[in-house]
Amino acid sequence: MKILTILLSLVVFVVKGQSNEASRYATFKLKEIALLNIEPSNTSVILNLESPKLPGEKMTTKAVNNTKWINFTSSLTNKSSSRNISIKIEDGEIPPGILLKIKTDSYQGNGKGKLGSNSNIITLSKKSQTIVSDIGGAYTGHGLYNGYKLTYLLDIDNYKLLNMDNSETLTISLTLTDF
Repeated sequence: MKILTILLSLVVFVVKGQSNEASRYATFKLKEIALLNIEPSNTSVILNLESPKLPGEKMTTKAVNNTKWINFTSSLTNKSSSRNISIKIEDGEIPPGILLKIKTDSYQGNGKGKLGSNSNIITLSKKSQTIVSDIGGAYTGHGLYNGYKLTYLLDIDNYKLLNMDNSETLTISLTLTDF
C-alpha cells in the first residue's frame, strides 16, 4: 500500500508541475527628447521706472506681466549625463544705469523625474548663463504653476547714467542644452 501511495503522489506532482507557456518579445525605443516652452507665451514682459511719490525717495519699478513659467520635457541618451537651461539677451541693449535681473524660483508643479536645480537671481547679459542645472529624464507639467517660475526685475545701478527718454526692447532667449 505504501508503494501505491508513493506512486500516486508522484503522478499528482508530475501532472500539477506541468505548465503551458508561450513567449512574446517586446521592443522599446525611447528617443532623446529636449522640449522647452515658456508660459504664458502670448504676453510680453513690461518693466517701467516710475517717479517716486515724495521728493528724496528712489524711483520704483512698475512691472506688467513680469513672471513667466519654464516648462520642459527631457529624456537623455547614455552619452548625456544631464541638461541645463541657459538664458541670454539675444538682441537689444539695456539702457545705461539699469540692470535687468531674473529670479528663478525652485521647481513647482505636477512633474516627475530629475527636475534640476535653480540658480536664484542673476543679472542678464549677452553672455549665456545657467538658470536651471542638472536636469535628467523629467517633465515639469504644462502651463502656469508648473516648472520654474521666472520673475524679471529692474534695478537701478547708476542714477548718473539714467536717461528717461531711453527705452529699449530686448529679445531674450532660453536654451535647453546637454551638459
